[in-house]
Amino acid sequence: MTEQPLLFVAKAYAHETHCACADGDTQLLATVSQTDVVADCACADGVWSSPGPSAPSLRYQQAPDALVMPLRDDYHLAFSPLAPYGPSVLNDTAYQRWQAFQQPRIPDHEFDTLLLEQNLIQPVDAALQLQRTPPHTLTAWLHTTNACNLDCTYCYVRKSSQRMSPEVGIQTINALFDAAQRDGFSEIKLKYAGGEPTLNLSLIKTLHDYARILSQETGIGLQEVILTNGVHLSASNARWLRDAGIKLAISLDGIGSSHDAQRPQVDGSGSFAAIAHTIDDILLPLGIHPDITLTITSLNAHAVADAVRWILERDLPLSLNFYRSNANAASPEKLALEERIIIDGMKAAYRVYEELLPERPFLDGLLDRVQSTAHTQTCGVDASYIAITHEGKISQCQMTLDRAMGHVSEGINLSRHKGQFIHATPVTEKDDCRTCPFRYRCSGGCPLETYQATGRWDVKSPHCNIYKELYPLALRLEGLRLLKVNGF
Repeated sequence: MTEQPLLFVAKAYAHETHCACADGDTQLLATVSQTDVVADCACADGVWSSPGPSAPSLRYQQAPDALVMPLRDDYHLAFSPLAPYGPSVLNDTAYQRWQAFQQPRIPDHEFDTLLLEQNLIQPVDAALQLQRTPPHTLTAWLHTTNACNLDCTYCYVRKSSQRMSPEVGIQTINALFDAAQRDGFSEIKLKYAGGEPTLNLSLIKTLHDYARILSQETGIGLQEVILTNGVHLSASNARWLRDAGIKLAISLDGIGSSHDAQRPQVDGSGSFAAIAHTIDDILLPLGIHPDITLTITSLNAHAVADAVRWILERDLPLSLNFYRSNANAASPEKLALEERIIIDGMKAAYRVYEELLPERPFLDGLLDRVQSTAHTQTCGVDASYIAITHEGKISQCQMTLDRAMGHVSEGINLSRHKGQFIHATPVTEKDDCRTCPFRYRCSGGCPLETYQATGRWDVKSPHCNIYKELYPLALRLEGLRLLKVNGF
């Protein structure tokens, strides 16, 4: 008896970052997997608009620039640049059915619907277009304090004792809910940051209580996350965060000395032991699985694999992020990313992923700013993301907190602030990216970082070569994971 064709794909990644992430409707294709991965950026919205089989005679052919690679046991990974979600895994029967579309033909098998949905087959005489869906989540970075108990080498914050007052915080929450109601957002995501936000936890508790009231009154959903170094988090505070439904994202840049070199305490001593204590002795016993964000520089790239093993052994979500140059960083020339060092370190980390192969979806956390769903813009700047300073000043991004565009007392209007300092150029308008098979995954990279490196907004990311070499490996890992979770 002929084996039934099978196609596996994860269609419901929910990638959470320190900025605003991807919105877009997802529905069941074959296998649905979900994850929340905290990184430090803002994703955009988008969903593929396909002409579909509008007439019985419309012919389709195999996507001409699809990436194909064998996995194991007669399973193949197939990835179209126009895929709305991630890669597809096909058994041999499905693979042969797909190969039949090397010659244009009319879809006439039930399985062809899955190939259509993943754009592995495309209309011969009709173009596919990516259209942005209206974002449904308004995300705000709340810079609650300039104070911190660490002295991280790459930090962009000018440290001081200044902090957000309850009055400014309440103004901010009011302005966000007003903007959400006016602009049609169905959800608000608050990211409490700093500095070290747990040093101003009383404010966070006040804002949480107030935001919950407004959420209930308006019907607008609420998500919250604290971006912390995790050094001094008590059990009582951890229990409050758990009971309040606030997520935790903890920064961890290595194990032992490799972490301590980049994230020392203000007195120069290491912070890894304190973070390990927080995770192992406080959070995990309480059933709290924090998201881990790991910032990669040239100094710690060699140690990323060890950190990945430590994190995955605890079944924690992980996001691998690249160092962002800034004026306040210590020794920026030493921290700056060197392609070969970064690629080699990431490949070693990927080998750990393959060895342990978590069932938890991890594709969105494998490579800085790269998303499993298709997008034309990397971040939600100008559309669904805003940053608020401790003084209530409005900024496009946490990397531009010193460039105020107004104050929350005047209200928040994203369209009014559009393009003032950051131009979120769509990847479709970047000549260097038009033919790249991964253009709708990295979306051209961080626009601000590209501008700082090149002086232009309309060119490819300075990390383009890293993306091109590593993303096929990341796709392969996702393919192996899909086989595992489906029992193959």
